[in-house]
Amino acid sequence: MIISKITTTSVTIPYSAPVGPYVGRGGGSGTLGASGLITKIETKNGLVGWGEGTGTFESDPNVLLKGHHAADVESAITIMDKNGIARGPMSGLEMALWDLIGKQAGLPLCRLWGGIVRTHVDFTACMGLKAPSESADTARAYIDRWGFKSIKTKAGNDPEVDLAIADAIQREIGSEAALRPDANGGYPAENTVEIMQKMSDLGVRFFEDPCATSNVDTLTHVREATGIHILVNGGVGLPESVRPFLERNAADSLMPDTPASGALLRVRKIADTAAPWNVPCLMHCAHDLGLKTASITHLAASTPNFSGPNDTCYHGLVDDILVSPLEFENGQLEILTGPGLGVEVDESKIEKYRL
Repeated sequence: MIISKITTTSVTIPYSAPVGPYVGRGGGSGTLGASGLITKIETKNGLVGWGEGTGTFESDPNVLLKGHHAADVESAITIMDKNGIARGPMSGLEMALWDLIGKQAGLPLCRLWGGIVRTHVDFTACMGLKAPSESADTARAYIDRWGFKSIKTKAGNDPEVDLAIADAIQREIGSEAALRPDANGGYPAENTVEIMQKMSDLGVRFFEDPCATSNVDTLTHVREATGIHILVNGGVGLPESVRPFLERNAADSLMPDTPASGALLRVRKIADTAAPWNVPCLMHCAHDLGLKTASITHLAASTPNFSGPNDTCYHGLVDDILVSPLEFENGQLEILTGPGLGVEVDESKIEKYRL
C-alpha cells in the first residue's frame, strides 16, 4: 500500500434554504454553501483513498509522501508537521490514509478503531443568525423535516438580540429539542455570567464558547453559577491543548475538529484525554461535505467518549460529491459498515463543483 499519487481538488456545493445563507458572528452576506479540499490518494496496489480537508496545500504533498506506506499514519503526520503543512489540508490527507487502510483490511473505520459501541450517531442542526421569528421557523423546519433533537444557533454580536432569538426558539420548540447557542467567544468575560443567567432563565441548558476560551476561570464560574452545560470549541486543537479546561472544570463537553487538529487520530486522542474527567466530545462543524460527515459517524460509532450530538449543516446541501448522499432520520445517521469510510465518491461531481 505504497502511495503513488496524491491529487487535491477544491470544491463548493450550495446550501438551500433554510440553512443558507448561513450568517455567522460578525454578519455579512453569510456562507452560501459547504467547501472542502478533496484529497485522492492512489497506491501502487490499485487502491484509492478519499479524504476531506480545508484550505490548500502550499507545497506539493507528493514530494513529501510519494513512496510512503499508507498505513504509517503517525509518521505521515510528523512529516507534514515538520514541513509546515497546515492542519486544514493535512486533515484531508490523513483521512484518505485511513480510508485506504480500511479498504485494504476490508473493514469500516469504526471496526478498525476498536469496534462499534453505537449504531446511530446524533447530530445538532446548525443555523446562522436570523431574526427571532425566522429563527423559530427554521428550528421548526429542522425538527419536522429532519427530526433533529438538538439545534445550534450563532450568537455573540449583541446579547439582547441573542436573548430574543433564544426566547423565540424556546417558545416554538419547547422540550422537543435542545437549543445550543454559540457566541464564538463574543461576550466580554465580565458580563458572561449575567448573560448566561438570562439564557438559563429562558430555559437554555447548553451554550458553546460564550466568552473567549482563554478566560478559563470565567467558564468555570459560568458552569458553577448557572448550571448551563458549557461546550468548548475555541482552543481545542492538539490533545495537549485541552488539559486546562479539564483540570479547572471549565467544560462539560469538548468540541474538536479535524481542520483544527489536523487529523482524525488527534481527535480520537482528545476524546481519550478527556475520558478520565468524564467530559465527552462531539465534532465541531466546518461546513462539511459527505466525506467529513462520514468520518464523524465512524468516530462516534467507535469511541465511547464521543457521545454528544455532533454539529452539521449537511442537511442543507443541494447535492454532494458522494454517489449516495447521506440521509438523516430522527436527527441521526446510521453508521456506515462498508470498507474504509464506507462511501463512494462520484468523481464527475468533483468536476462539477470544483472551484
